[in-house]
Amino acid sequence: MKSQKKHLLVLASLALMGTTLAGCGGNKDESANSSSTGSTSTAGSSASTTASAPTDIKAMTILFGDPPATSNNKALEDIEKRANVKLNITFVPSEAYSDKLSVAVSAGDSYDLLLMDGGKNDKFLNLVKMGAFHDLTPYIENTTNLKLIDDLVWNNVKIEDKVYGIPRPRGLYGGGDASFIIRKDWLDDYGLELPTTLDELTNVLQVFKEKDPAGGGKTVPLTLYASEGGSAPGPFSGTAPIRFALGMPFDWEVQDGQAIRDVETPEEQTYLDWLRDAWSQGLIDKDSPVLKNQQQSRNKLLAGVAGVFAGNVSDLNEANIEQLRQTDPDAELAVIDLLEGPNGDKGVGVQNGYYGLWAIPSSVPEEKVQKIIDFLDFSASEENIAFSKAGVTGIHSSEFKDGVAVQTEEQKAQYDLDKPSAFVLENRSDPYVYASSKVPAILEVQKKSLDVISEFGIVNPFLTYNSETAAKNPDSFSKMSAVMTQYVLGEADWAAVQKEIDAWANGVGIKIKQELLDQYNVDHP
Repeated sequence: MKSQKKHLLVLASLALMGTTLAGCGGNKDESANSSSTGSTSTAGSSASTTASAPTDIKAMTILFGDPPATSNNKALEDIEKRANVKLNITFVPSEAYSDKLSVAVSAGDSYDLLLMDGGKNDKFLNLVKMGAFHDLTPYIENTTNLKLIDDLVWNNVKIEDKVYGIPRPRGLYGGGDASFIIRKDWLDDYGLELPTTLDELTNVLQVFKEKDPAGGGKTVPLTLYASEGGSAPGPFSGTAPIRFALGMPFDWEVQDGQAIRDVETPEEQTYLDWLRDAWSQGLIDKDSPVLKNQQQSRNKLLAGVAGVFAGNVSDLNEANIEQLRQTDPDAELAVIDLLEGPNGDKGVGVQNGYYGLWAIPSSVPEEKVQKIIDFLDFSASEENIAFSKAGVTGIHSSEFKDGVAVQTEEQKAQYDLDKPSAFVLENRSDPYVYASSKVPAILEVQKKSLDVISEFGIVNPFLTYNSETAAKNPDSFSKMSAVMTQYVLGEADWAAVQKEIDAWANGVGIKIKQELLDQYNVDHP
C-alpha cells in the first residue's frame, strides 16, 4: 500500500512540475511570514507531557530573507523543549521553492509536513485527488488555537467539505501587493507630498526620473515584475493599487448573471495605456519584464535604486530599513494606503485570509498525524506570539511589553541570528498579522494603514472556486500576456491585444467562465 501511495505521489509531482506554483502575492510573494506573531518563552508550558518521547517532525517551508542559525540556536532549543518535539526544518529560498516542492512531493516519504505555498490552487486540488495528502478534518476537531481561524478562511480551503491543509492565517486585507511602498526621504528632498491619487503618483515618478536621487542614472522610479502569464494575464504584477484606482475588478466580476474577466472590461485598455505611457517615459524599471517574482522587485527597493514598490505594510519593517540604509543612511520608507483614480475609484483586494497550506503527505503514519497537528496548534498558541517577536527572555530580549520586544543591541543581534519566528510554523489568527514591526512608531503606522484599507475591500466573487478547464490549460493567458507586454513596450498596437482577448473569451474562456459561474450560483441562488 505504501509503495502504491508513493507511486501516486510521483505522478502528482509531475503535475506539480508542469507550471510554476503561485508565489506571494495576491498571494504571490509574502514577506509577512510567521515573524508576525509568537510569544516570549519561559520554557515552562509545553504542547504535550515531557514524559513521552519528543516527536520528530521534518518540515519544508518557504524562506524570505536569511535562514536562522543552524548551530547552538537557543530559539530552536526552547520551542522544541516546550513543544516536546525535534524539528528538522528545511528553509528554501522563495525563488527556488517551486522546484524543491516538486521534488519533495515526488519523494513522497521525505517530509512529514510541507508548506503548499500556492494554497488551494489547481495543482493542490490535483494532488489531493491523487491521494497525496491526509484528510486532516478529524484531526483538527480537538484543537484550541487552530479553531480561532475565521470560518470564512476554513471554508476557503475546504475541498468537498474536507480539510487537506492547515491554513497559515493572514489578514483578509493588506497582503500581497496591497499598497505602494515609497521612499519618503526622496519625497522630502524634492518637497513632494505623499501621493494619494494616480495623477500625483505619476508626477512623483516623473520627478524621481528627472532628479535621479539614486545617482548615476540608476534610479528606478517604479519597480514591477513580470506576470507569470498562466493563471493571470500580464504584462506585470505589482500593479494592484493602479488597477483598482482605474476601477478594475479584482480579477473577476459578475454582471447581469454573466462572468466577466478583468481583461474584458473597458478599464483594461486604460490600465495598459497608463503602463505604456509610463514605460515610454522611463518611469518603469526596464528589468520588469524579466523579474520573476515580488522578491526580486523588492530587492530593487532595498538596494536603494527604486522609488516605489508594490508590497504591503509588513515591508515597513526595521530589517528592510536597516538594509536600505547600508546604501543610503538617510533612507526612509512610507506606505501609500490607497491610491485614488480620476473617477474616485480606490481599493484593495479582499484576500482568502491565509498564505499557504500545511499539508501532511499520505506516507506519514496515521498515528503521527495527530502529533503534527498538535504541534501546529501549539505553534499558534498565545505564548508563541511573544516568542516569535521577542524570543527567549534574557537571550533575545529583556521583556515583551505592549506587543513590542525590549532589546539591547546584543539581544537584537542574537534575535536576528536565531530568528525565533522561523520556528513558529503556524501563526495565531490576527487581523494585524502584517503589522510586524518591533518599533512602536512603525507598528502604529502599520496598524493604522490596515485599519484604513479595511474599509475599501474589493471582492473577487470567484476567489474560492476552481476551474477544471483552467487547470488543464495552465497557459491560457500566455499569448495574451505576451502581446500585452509588447503593447506596453510600444511594439504592438491595441488591435493585437484585443484580438488575443477575444480569442480567449471566445475559446477556452467560455468553459472557464461557466465552470466558475456554476459554483458561484450554487452559493448565491
